Amino acid sequence: MATVISATTKFAGRPSGAAGRKQSYLNSAYHLMNDARNHIFHGKVDAAVESAYQAALRCAGARVADSPLAKRKRLPSSAWDRLAMVGVAEKEWADKFRGYSRMRSRLLSGLTVDVDAAKARELMALTAAFIDEVDHAGGAADFAA
Repeated sequence: MATVISATTKFAGRPSGAAGRKQSYLNSAYHLMNDARNHIFHGKVDAAVESAYQAALRCAGARVADSPLAKRKRLPSSAWDRLAMVGVAEKEWADKFRGYSRMRSRLLSGLTVDVDAAKARELMALTAAFIDEVDHAGGAADFAA
């Protein structure tokens, strides 16, 4: 026998629209940054790099979801290319994170086994600053209007 699930019940409590997508991406970014901190604390530098990079990708998704670009149909497949299309400041962030793409790729493929913990912490700090900027970007501008 088929079960009918009301859409109002199934999706109750879930954020919707662009604001919901932004918040969902940001929540994921915060969770991944927490994972990165735990990994670096336990000496798992490669896992910390992966978690921090994934957090940056989620944050880029949050910023794109919160922009007019989100409604476009044809977008580049690269998250960094999408982010760069949002604005000048976002292009700068994208360029910074592109520099870590190769390091992450080499780690994932096994071509590099050792990553300097300082480099991982640098990525984590950059990601934390990016998350902070995206999460609090609307605050001051909202009061100015």
